[in-house]
Amino acid sequence: MNVDKVQELANLLKALGEVNRLSLVSKLCECSTPQNAMCLCECCSVDASGVSRHLKLLAHEGIVSVEKRGRERSYTLNRKYVADQLRGLADKIEFHQEDS
Repeated sequence: MNVDKVQELANLLKALGEVNRLSLVSKLCECSTPQNAMCLCECCSVDASGVSRHLKLLAHEGIVSVEKRGRERSYTLNRKYVADQLRGLADKIEFHQEDS
């Protein structure tokens, strides 16, 4: 894994490593349609502005996509990207054997 890929994965894990952001991702896993920040507030222990900040960071890392309609923003989990990144790491952990 090259340095850029390692950094990308580290940033993803860092973003997912905060309990409120992980709660948001978990909630979005259950949603089949885009959700706005107000709908996602119930899954976190922060207010709407805090949820918006967390969603902005998740969007920056490519974990969620943002759809803008006027002043409203709706968020969708980038399922394939997140699953591919986590699956790639899991496969490396499970199947990599050092030459001894």
